[in-house]
Amino acid sequence: MIALQDFSRSAPVSATLPFGAMAAVPPQPKLNCASAAELRQQLAADFAASGDWFTLCRGLRRKGICLRMRGGDLWVYDALSLAAISSCEDLGIDTDELELRFGPSQPQQAAAHGA
Repeated sequence: MIALQDFSRSAPVSATLPFGAMAAVPPQPKLNCASAAELRQQLAADFAASGDWFTLCRGLRRKGICLRMRGGDLWVYDALSLAAISSCEDLGIDTDELELRFGPSQPQQAAAHGA
């Protein structure tokens, strides 16, 4: 039998951190300019050549990327870990133009994955 430490009387983590440490955690990931430009370049052909959401999502999936809605915005996620990478807006992708081409957004909500 393994004895586990009783954490029921421990102080919450936020109480053990220096004042303001929790505020320093960004609410959403941010790519630096070089990473955003590289990702935009890698995905540009898929966004330009696709004629519908299915084709776009299939092409992105082959690159290990998926699209999901997050807080009303379309986001690029890592397809394996479902970690948020960047909003399409931050990558310079016009989601309004995509909806004009493809119809209303079809990517799934990411709420089940803590986004």
